[in-house]
Amino acid sequence: MQAENPFPAVLSIAGLDPSGGAGIAADLLTFASMGVHGCAALSALTVQDTQDVKGFVSMDPTDVAAQARAVLEDIPIRAIKLGMLPSIGIMEAVAAILMDYPDIPLVLDPVLQAGGGGALVEEDLRDAMKTLLLPRCALVTPNSLEARQLAPEADNLEAAGQALLALGADHVLITGGHEPTPELESLLFHDSRLLERYAQPRLPGQYHGTGCTLSAAVAAALAHGLDMRNAVEEALAFTHSAVQFAYRAGLGQLIPDRLFWARDDYDIDPQSGPGVH
Repeated sequence: MQAENPFPAVLSIAGLDPSGGAGIAADLLTFASMGVHGCAALSALTVQDTQDVKGFVSMDPTDVAAQARAVLEDIPIRAIKLGMLPSIGIMEAVAAILMDYPDIPLVLDPVLQAGGGGALVEEDLRDAMKTLLLPRCALVTPNSLEARQLAPEADNLEAAGQALLALGADHVLITGGHEPTPELESLLFHDSRLLERYAQPRLPGQYHGTGCTLSAAVAAALAHGLDMRNAVEEALAFTHSAVQFAYRAGLGQLIPDRLFWARDDYDIDPQSGPGVH
């Protein structure tokens, strides 16, 4: 007997990280962990490890669009998550697809550089991102460094959030992992104002793929029908737990455990558990 699909579906359009820590690999693990069916369209092949990106090859925009349309015409997608989009042609192709699906919420992780510091997007692509994609976003999730790059005229993060709203994004979530604050602060903006300020304990270490995890988790929560504020809260909590139980897969940054809830020791105090290295 054939069973009906019990899972809402989410489409990620992002790059492939061969280390499995970020990009589509991180998105699909996050989707599965949060109970959604993950679909993927590949935008780039990267050469990277847990330390940094060493290079990448952009996919042909026609092929990216063909992958996405094949999924969208077959599966009822409830949310779309965008990650690494390394060419203007790919951004244009994605923007054209989004015009055909205006009711699907879009979460954009504006991947501008890798966790190890390597640049992934040239300056001219930032302008294309702001013009082609931000006006379509239900949520854009820059870290503080990316927010400053996207809104260079802003003199603080609150001004950057307002500037990104002015460019057309419906909600903006700026994460503060790179900021010198005792706690990790994230700022959610909507309707021309700072809507929420979230504070979480700052964990020691450097992590590979936290931005991918957070944005994918928001998309998954939206696919389950949560409103944006609850989706962001759910995603922040999920990402924090994944980071608490991060593990060392290679010689570089730690990998968040997106299946932390399946650990036998998940109910222990994570501050004294395997997430601390």
